[in-house]
Amino acid sequence: MIPTSDHVTIREALDAAIEFLSSIENAGGKLDAELLLAYVLRRDRVWLIAHDDEILTDFQVADFESLVSRRSEHVPIVHLTGSREFYNLDFDITPDVLTPRVETEQMVEWAIETAPSGGHLIDIGTGSGAIAVAIAVHRPDLTITATDISERELVVARGNIKKHDVHVELVQSDLWSAFTDEAEPRFDTIVTNLPYLQDDADLMPEVKREPAIALFGGPDGLDLYRRFLADLPKHLKSGGRLYTECDPWQHETLIAEAARYGLKPQRQGYFILEFVLV
Repeated sequence: MIPTSDHVTIREALDAAIEFLSSIENAGGKLDAELLLAYVLRRDRVWLIAHDDEILTDFQVADFESLVSRRSEHVPIVHLTGSREFYNLDFDITPDVLTPRVETEQMVEWAIETAPSGGHLIDIGTGSGAIAVAIAVHRPDLTITATDISERELVVARGNIKKHDVHVELVQSDLWSAFTDEAEPRFDTIVTNLPYLQDDADLMPEVKREPAIALFGGPDGLDLYRRFLADLPKHLKSGGRLYTECDPWQHETLIAEAARYGLKPQRQGYFILEFVLV
């Protein structure tokens, strides 16, 4: 794949990797190659471009070639590098958690903007902890709780909380199951990115490697949201805000479901919905 030589430069290694990945119909071959070589060299992509005439060691070439080979088998980049940038923060990611997506950043932005000073926010189904941690970094005044049904996902979230030195209380819970004894609502803000793919969704090979528990939400994708909404009024204060994520074509159905429990839509992004409990 990469030229055999004692003097392989960064540019030569990248060109060979891009050509190889492109030959197997990898549309993001250039970006993938740059991200993987940057990971091997513990540098960023800007540095690579500025130093593309530097010579790689035999070990660096071997490591890079191994990663490119695995990428050609549709192993997600994030599973090869073990990290992902989200809301300008670096998060540790494993195959046990859903990879944070850029579309979810709008949820973080809106929650940071609207959560009342000193309020209590909960992230239901936190996964890697990216949403809760990103909010905590920018809103240290908030009391933040994050839940997940999976202990393996909570391990990843715990690591990211420590990495960014924020305070987020973690609770193992199936939606609201750990909060059934509360006498009155205590949360001002709720954020959640529950699984919303249809069970028969046709997925790209990379997405198939994500944990199924974090992807699928029943025949129309919204079964978990229905369960979640049914108990939500017991936990969200009057006038409190809810932020959800789902596919744009699901918005109409989710808005109708939310209305059954007193939730009125306020803003609608491409994937993100904001509700207020009236």
